[in-house]
Amino acid sequence: NYIIKIADLYFEKSAHALKKRILKETDAKNIKIRTVSQTTFRVYLGPFNNLDSLKKAFDDIRVLDFENIEIIKKWKNINSI
Repeated sequence: NYIIKIADLYFEKSAHALKKRILKETDAKNIKIRTVSQTTFRVYLGPFNNLDSLKKAFDDIRVLDFENIEIIKKWKNINSI
């Protein structure tokens, strides 16, 4: 399983604004926000179980020109991402 990490943000409100922008400007689905710590909120897509769906999601968000998109291998325990 893999996820596409879009960004880690300091404010939950900023994370929700980014999620809204991604939904509005792309065909990407399955966008989630995870609280990593009290001051860090991760915006990511996934999880993806195969490379075809991962590639499609990556291509969907490429139009936004984000600089630091990461593909992360997700552990069985979702709390580890």
